[in-house]
Amino acid sequence: MKKITLIVILITFYSIAKCQLDQGTWLAGGSATFNKYREYYTTPTFTLINKYTEFTLYPAVGYFFAEKFAGGIRGGVTYFKEHNIAATGGVSGGSTQSIQYSAGPFARYYFLNPDKVYNILADVCYQFGSNRYLGALHDQGKLNTFSILAGPEFYFNTAVGIEVLLGYFEKTKSKNSPLNGFNSDSKGLEASISFQFHLLNN
Repeated sequence: MKKITLIVILITFYSIAKCQLDQGTWLAGGSATFNKYREYYTTPTFTLINKYTEFTLYPAVGYFFAEKFAGGIRGGVTYFKEHNIAATGGVSGGSTQSIQYSAGPFARYYFLNPDKVYNILADVCYQFGSNRYLGALHDQGKLNTFSILAGPEFYFNTAVGIEVLLGYFEKTKSKNSPLNGFNSDSKGLEASISFQFHLLNN
């Protein structure tokens, strides 16, 4: 009896867990990331220990312009804090905080047929925005990011899925200041876990 019940549950789940990928379907979702880490910086004349805190929200809304192909707008809001907690041969105790705002287009394609309980997708996104510092001088700068990710999305039902993506990212940011302005460029591996809502436009 237990085996029969389990089979019925699995068949029922399989029958409802086919997400909407049809033309005219809206896509809404987002993810959040939190990083807290230390950096040990050493030169022949001094050493620094910096502590970083970073929290980011990535909301997104899109539309299926064709079956299995969607495009839309993705935003990003990041709180970033850098605090110097120790130093030798220099000055310690400095702290910097900034808020980063960005938005830009994304496009994604689902490779498998919609009648499965999961799918494989590829996602490309480019964002541009501003880097605003919270100090007394209110310094500002620019922010640009690019990412290309791929991975599976698993469906709970016809409207909700969770995706696990892995890929490559690039980020450039700047600070416009006569005292300590800079330009930075970072690139590397990115992993993302997020919920997606597929809403059929009736």
